[in-house]
Amino acid sequence: MKTSNILAGKAVLVTGGCSGIGQAIAVAAARHGAKAVIVSDTTDCPRDGGEPITTRILGLGVPARFRYANVAKRRDNDALVETAAEFGGVDVMVLNAGISLRSDGADVTEGDYRRLMSNNLDGMLLGAQAAACQMRRLGKAGSIILISSMGGIAGCGKTVAYSTSKGGVELLAKALAHALGPDGIRANSVAPGVIDTGMLRTTHEVAAAAESFRQRTPLRRPGQTSEVGDAVAFLGSDLSGYISGVTLCVDGGLLSAA
Repeated sequence: MKTSNILAGKAVLVTGGCSGIGQAIAVAAARHGAKAVIVSDTTDCPRDGGEPITTRILGLGVPARFRYANVAKRRDNDALVETAAEFGGVDVMVLNAGISLRSDGADVTEGDYRRLMSNNLDGMLLGAQAAACQMRRLGKAGSIILISSMGGIAGCGKTVAYSTSKGGVELLAKALAHALGPDGIRANSVAPGVIDTGMLRTTHEVAAAAESFRQRTPLRRPGQTSEVGDAVAFLGSDLSGYISGVTLCVDGGLLSAA
């Protein structure tokens, strides 16, 4: 069932869109009236089970496509964006794909660090470049949204590489807003706080850390993935037409209370 039509007429592309927050972003795009949703990931099967995301979106009456892509490779990003040509080109590019590490403290290995950065930061730049190139060619006043994290703003000693990558995402969004603004292309980032995902519910260490954050969050609850999806839909819509270069924190007020 549609929630609104704020994305009516827009083709939305979501990387890392088959599970967790990415899945919620893709579903929200459909619920907010997108004319088509293209989902990219390394597999179309959600990591936490359930039906493929394209099946859910098609059930909402919205055309959907799945495309495999390794976001760390330029050619994969270019081919992914060209998928949107079927729908007149991408209007809203949501760069959500990323990884985390099992061991990510101050002693993170060089190999793990470079693997994470190639996905979490290099992939964001390559995806944004591919989308911006098509938007410019088609004369679209598009929206590019980078999914960051509160860890990219406050940092965390247990996620050194991850926090570093997300800090880079924050500045990348601001730099892109400056560079692409003259072409009418907006760039913003969304920084989720503690969000109720499958990992939070099933992984003891993650759940314990999340409970500590929940107690310090002014709203005293974890966020829902749908709430991140709604925030992304707003930034992709014309309702945010004069908003560029900002970070929208979806964290229940946690960072404001830090």
